[in-house]
Amino acid sequence: MSSASARRGLALVPALAALLLASTMLCAPAHAEAPFRLPTQVVDPAGALDQTQSARVWQAAYDVDGAHDIQYWVVYVKNFGGLTPEDWVAKTVAQSDFGAHDVVLAVATEPREYILQAPVEVEGLTAEETDQIISDDLAPAVQDGRFADAAVAVGNDLADVGGEPETSRTWWIVLTVVVLVLLAACAALLLFRKRRTAADRPDAFTADELSQKPVEELDPWSREVLTATDRAIRTSGDEAIRARDEYSTAADPFISAVADARAAIAASYILRQRLDDDQVPDAAEQRRILVEIITTCSNADAMLDNRSAALDRLRDLSVDGERRMDALSAAISEASDRLPDIESSLAELVSTPDEVAGNTALARDLLEFARECTDQGRDAAAADQRGSVIGAVRSAEGALDQANRLLDAAEDADDTPRSTELADVVDLVKSASTFVQTRRGVVGSVAFTRLSEARRLADIAADLTETDPDASAGTAARAADLARQSLESAAADVADWWNYQDAPGDLAPVLAGVLVDSVLTGSVHDGGYSHDGRSPASFGGSSSAGRIGVGERV
Repeated sequence: MSSASARRGLALVPALAALLLASTMLCAPAHAEAPFRLPTQVVDPAGALDQTQSARVWQAAYDVDGAHDIQYWVVYVKNFGGLTPEDWVAKTVAQSDFGAHDVVLAVATEPREYILQAPVEVEGLTAEETDQIISDDLAPAVQDGRFADAAVAVGNDLADVGGEPETSRTWWIVLTVVVLVLLAACAALLLFRKRRTAADRPDAFTADELSQKPVEELDPWSREVLTATDRAIRTSGDEAIRARDEYSTAADPFISAVADARAAIAASYILRQRLDDDQVPDAAEQRRILVEIITTCSNADAMLDNRSAALDRLRDLSVDGERRMDALSAAISEASDRLPDIESSLAELVSTPDEVAGNTALARDLLEFARECTDQGRDAAAADQRGSVIGAVRSAEGALDQANRLLDAAEDADDTPRSTELADVVDLVKSASTFVQTRRGVVGSVAFTRLSEARRLADIAADLTETDPDASAGTAARAADLARQSLESAAADVADWWNYQDAPGDLAPVLAGVLVDSVLTGSVHDGGYSHDGRSPASFGGSSSAGRIGVGERV
C-alpha cells in the first residue's frame, strides 16, 4: 500500500465530518470557465449542487479514495470557456499538479458537457469499461440535469470496479488496528473521539431538520461550530492583513469577507451568552437559537471559503520563495532580539500578570519553529517543491505573527492592580483577547463567548460615558467580569490541553493555532506539507483549515 493510502486511512473517519462542519461548497475562481487549480475534491462555482447534494458527492469521492489508491475530483463550471472538454480538463489537471493517482470529472452545466479523465488504470478498469460508465451513467444524468447523480454514479462505478485486491484488504485490516491503537494511546485525540460521523453533523441537515433535533444534541454542536468558526476567522484575518500589506487595495475583498464573517459570528455569541446565562427557559426557543447559531456559523464559513481560491491566486507564496525566506529570517531575528529586554522587564515586576506569564517561553518556541520552517522552505525551493514552499512560508508567517503578539503583550505588562475604570476595563479586555488569540488552537467556546460579550459591553460602556455615566460604569464592570471569566476559562483549557500532551512534536504552533491536525481535518494527498501530521492553517472556513498541508491548495 502506498504512503498516500496509509495517510488517507488515518483521515478517513473524521475527514467528511470536518468537511461538512461548515459550508460544503468551496468556490473556485470568479471566472471559473477558464481552467484553474482545483482547491479541493468537490468544487462548484457553477452552483450546481445544494448542500445535501454536495454532501452526497463528497461521500462518493471518499468512497473512491477508500476503495482504491486514487483520488476522485469533481468540478462543476457553467461552461468550458470556449475550449473543448478535453483541452479544459487537461489544462486544469496541469495547473492542479495532478498525477497518475487522480481521476477528474468535469461538468459544464449550461451546455451540459462533461469529461471523465482517468489517467491511471484503476484495478480492473479498462477503456471499454470507462466508456460504458460514461454512456450508461454519466451521459444520461448530465443530459437530464441531474448533476449530483452524475458524479455519485461515476464515483460508485469507480469504487466498485474490480473489487479491492486481497493485499489491499489485508493492509486495510492492519491499518484499522493501527488506527485503533493510536486513538487509544494518543490522549491528544480524546476530545475528537466523541465526534459524530458526517451523517450526524449539523450541516448534513436542513434548518428544518435541525429544528427537530433535541436541544441536548444541538447545544454541543453549537459550541463546537462556534469555536471552529472563530478560529477560522482569526486565521483568515491574519492572512488577509498580510495580503493587504503586500497588495494594498487588491486585498479589500478578503478584508471585507473577514469583517462580514466576524459580524455574523458576533451575533451568534450574543445568542450563546443568553443561553449560558439561563435567560432562555423555553426549550423550543432554545432550539431555535441553537439552530440559528449553527446556520449562521455555516454562512460565516462560506463567506471565507468563497474567497479562499482568489486569495491564493493573489498571494501565490510559491513565487519568489527565496526572497520570502530571506524577509522572514530577518523578521524572526528582529523578534528574537526583543526577548532579553522583555524578560528583564518582566523580572523587575513584583508579580507577573497571569495573562503574560508564559508569553516569552511560548514566543521563543514559536520563533524557533519559524526558523525551522524557513530552513525547510529554502530546501523545498531548491528542489522546486511548490507545495512545500507554500506550507513553509505560511507556517513561518503564522508563528512569527503569534510570537510578536506575545512579545507585545509582555512588553506592555505591568503589575498595577486594575480598577473598574473604563480605561482599565479596556486594557483587561485587550489582555484577555491577546491570551485567547495566541492560544486559539486549544481554547474552547466558553472563553471565546465571554470574550466576545466583554468586547461588546466595553464598547457600549464607552458610548455611554458622556450621556449616562452610571450606566457606563455598570456596563464596564460587567465587561470586566466577563473578561476575567474568559481569561480563567482559556487558562484552564490550555492547562487541560498540556496535561494530555505526552507525544513529541511541534506543540507550540498547535497551541497557537498555527498548525492544525490534518489527520483530523481532511484526507491527505501526495505532495502535501505537514509537521508531524499537522498542517499550516490558512485563509478559509473551519472545514478547510489544513488544506495547504493535505495537498488541496498547493
